[in-house]
Parts: sequence; structure tokens; C-alpha cells
Amino acid sequence: MSTPHVGPPTPPKSRLAARLTVGLLAAALSMGALVSPAAGANKDNGGGSKKTSTTVSTSTTSTTSPPAPYDPVAARGSMYNVVDQIGARALWKQGFTGSGIDVAVIDTGVAPVPALSGPDKVVAMVDLSFEAEVPEATFVDTFGHGTHVTGIIAGRDPGADPSTAAARPGEFLGVAPGAGIVSVKVGDNTGAVDVSQVIAGIDWVVEHRNEGGLNIRVINLAYGTDGHQDYRIDPLARAVERAWQAGVVVVVASGNDGWKTWDGLTNPAYDPYVIAVGAAEATSTGFMIPSWSSWGQLLTVDGNDYSLFFQDGYTGRMPDLVAPGAHIDSLRDPGSRVDVEHPEGYVTDRVFRGSGTSQAAAVVSGAAALLLDARPELTPDQVKEMLRTSANPIAWYPEAIQGEGVLDVAEAATMPAPASVQTWALSTGLGLLEGSRGTQHVTLGGVTLVGEWTASGAAWDPQAWAKAGTSGVTWTGGTWDGTSWTGANWTGARWTGVRWTGEAWAGARWTGASWTGVRWTGTSWTGASWTGARWTGTSWTGARWTGTSWTGPSWT
Repeated sequence: MSTPHVGPPTPPKSRLAARLTVGLLAAALSMGALVSPAAGANKDNGGGSKKTSTTVSTSTTSTTSPPAPYDPVAARGSMYNVVDQIGARALWKQGFTGSGIDVAVIDTGVAPVPALSGPDKVVAMVDLSFEAEVPEATFVDTFGHGTHVTGIIAGRDPGADPSTAAARPGEFLGVAPGAGIVSVKVGDNTGAVDVSQVIAGIDWVVEHRNEGGLNIRVINLAYGTDGHQDYRIDPLARAVERAWQAGVVVVVASGNDGWKTWDGLTNPAYDPYVIAVGAAEATSTGFMIPSWSSWGQLLTVDGNDYSLFFQDGYTGRMPDLVAPGAHIDSLRDPGSRVDVEHPEGYVTDRVFRGSGTSQAAAVVSGAAALLLDARPELTPDQVKEMLRTSANPIAWYPEAIQGEGVLDVAEAATMPAPASVQTWALSTGLGLLEGSRGTQHVTLGGVTLVGEWTASGAAWDPQAWAKAGTSGVTWTGGTWDGTSWTGANWTGARWTGVRWTGEAWAGARWTGASWTGVRWTGTSWTGASWTGARWTGTSWTGARWTGTSWTGPSWT
């Protein structure tokens, strides 16, 4: 594959004319969660004392566009309201904003919008995607998903002060505005990604978590496949468990398949060690669970009954908790594929609306950063237990649908540290890479990447990879799993207020290349070939960030 880069991106040189055809993602979106913009305010949703049930709403949301001008106080899914719904603002008032905690976001990269461009905001970047050798796209979120979830986690407008933000609703602040972001780009401008790239990204985080002044304590993984081989042999499950054992809290989106997915949560959310997050929707009367948020696996009773699914005795894998994930207003990535192809998600020049368990997972990742800022001694097991135990259940919803209930990080922060140690069987990682992929594949020139091969074209050797992971070294310089992925070692340098593109992105589109239709022109993919052909832009199809392969956005 093309050689990925680590370190500062190359400044673009010319302006990009972004003319994208509408509808490339229509088929994928039809399989995902399609929800409507919400109207009205509800700042008190999700609050209250520990384990206090909230009311189920049976009303439907409005299908009209958000009113103009945009009012963050009135929009239930604005970050101004989300931080109150989960108790984050209470921690801000105590001085806990996620400062000193870095969150690794394994996604489609980030865009240099103002709320992600401040000093010590994006503290490191690595690009393992199919765009790593395209100078204009290296590190940059050309799709739009990564920017949206990163804004939820830790976005912060220049000069915004969390301690006084309640009086300034027009300022954008994510859940943990003081946290740093480590962007691990694995998806390209179509969202295409192979599971081997995600595994490589997780391994990169584990082995660089404390390098060069970094303090990566949380991974946000809004990704999931329908591969459901036993987690105890699954390679992706082993990768997230390795991060967990290294002291990194791994937050995973549960999936957007609702009760239709009889296998339950997506991979790796089905791994019992990680924090699996479902979505909740704030309404005028309380929280409800959107129909698209993935539920626990249906289990039989006496071989022919599913009643246990609706009882407290349910023991299958389910979401650990739920968090706001419907109609969430986060950072817009101007000119990205999602931005161009889904104008219905446009809220303002800075804000875009999206729904999915990706957004919910981002909320929980931000909450984990707040909790670790307040209680840095906590282990991943303790963080998970505290977030679960402090959640507020929604009345009438079975545990298999909502887990322990709606996130309440303010309550979690008051709890004594539990003596919590998870003792699930560990994954060996010796199962099939194809088993991790499930039905999600990337394709080039009509040839699909299947079987025991990585995205770099190397044969997958699970024994060697698992042994390397046990020894703590799967990356050696720029080489992962015996294959060179980078042209230079990561330096660990931090960004200090310099814009990545050398110019303000005030509605400007990418620079440096031109697009015609949906294909790159004027820029050749360099570095490597697979089965005798070069990687060529958006001819990569299949494993997208939407529908059943990417657990995040139904852009509304």
C-alpha cells in the first residue's frame, strides 16, 4: 500500500475545486440510522440522583430543518446541552476539563477547523490510511466523520473558557475541552478502511502512548464490523484488550443495527473488556433509545423463547451504558465528502448535525477524559465500573437495550474507587483476520481484499503478531507486522497554534488538487501496488463509515 506518514502534514499548495456527485453513500446510509433534526431545548435530561429513572418519550421528532439563526440553547443535541445532560459542566466548574489527558481518535483524521486548531489541542497525528501518500490529504479528514466525533470529545473554540461557558452558549466546547487529541487516521475520503489498518492503529497507540510527552489514556473507536468469530480468538478483540491491559480505556460504538442484528453488538464492541456504548436521544420528556442503536444478543430460554432478553437476568453482551447520540451538533468539516453530499446535515458554517453510536461513544470518551483528569490513579476497569454504576436507567427499557442507563459523569466522579478487576477470558488473537472483517471488505479494480492478507499486501501471521504484542513491540520504527508503513519515525512534536494548511479554513475547501466527479485527478497514488495495480483514490469501496461497517453517522 502507499506509504503512510507520521508527523506534521505537508502544507497544501493550491485550491481544490470540490465537485462531488451526490448519492455515493446513499446505499450505505439506507442501512444505517436515518434520524431527523430535533427541536426545542431540554437542558435537564439525564440529570438527577443516581439510578433515577427518566421518562420514555413516545413522540416523534420534527422533520423540519433547524431554525435560523441557530440557537444552541434550543437545540437538544447542541454540545451546550449535551454537557449538561451528562453532568460534564459540573466537573468543569470544579476545574476538571480533561487537561493532561490525551485521547486517541482512530478514525478518518481531523480537519484544521478553529475549534481543533488551538495550542495543545491536536498534539500528534499519524496517517495509516489509503491517502497517506497524497500530500493534500495526509492527516486531514477528507470524509468528515473524524472531525465530527473529535469535536464532541474535546473541541474548543479559541479563547473559550469552560468555567464561564454556561453564560456563552455560542462558544463551542466538547465534553473534555482541556484534553489533547492524538489523531490516528485510518479511513480515506470514502470512509474505506480495512480491519488490518484499525489493528495497526490500535497497536501504534499502545506503543506510543507515553512517548514524547504524550499521555494517551483513552482510545475512541467508532468502528465496528459484523465479524463475530469468538472474541477469545479474534485479532481485533486482542488488539483492544492489549490497549486495555496497557492502561488505556477503550470506548467502542455498539453499532447502528438495532434489534435487527441478532448477533448483538458489532466487533470489537462485543469484547467484554471494552466500554460498549449505545445511543440515547433527548426529548422534551426525557431520554429514549433510538431504534437503530444496537441491542444485546437475543438468547434463548429452553431453546425456543426469547423472554430472557427482557428480564433482569439477561447475561448476554449488551451496551455497558448509553449516551446522547441522536441529532448531535458538532464540528463541520467544510468541503468534506459528508459535508458536500449531505447538505441536510448543515446547521451553520461551523456546525454539522449527525446521529449514531459513534457520536455517543465520543461523548463517553470525553467523559472518561474528565474522570481521569479528576482521578488520574484510576485503572480502565475502575473507570468502566464507575461509569456503569453511576448511569441513570431509562424507565421501561430492558437492560439488554440500554445497559446500565444514561451516562452521568458528575455522579461517577463522586464515587469511591471500586476494587474492580475484570476476569474475562483473554483473546489469543489467533483467529482469522477474515473473521474480524465479517462481510466488510475493500475492493480495488474489482479485486476484493479477502483472506489472511493485510491492507499493505503482506500475509497475515497471527502467531508472529500475537508474540510481538506480548513482548510489547509490534511497531519498529515505521514497520508494523513486518511491513513498512511509514517513511519516517514519529517525532512526538506538538502543534503550537500554527494552522496546518498555512491558511484559515473559514469555509475554504481543501487545497492542492482537483476533483472531478468522485475521483482524484492530477494526483497519483504512490508507494506500492496491490495485485499489480496502483491504489487509485475513490475506486476503493466497501468498508465505509456508515451502515453496517462503520458504526457512526447517519447524517441528517
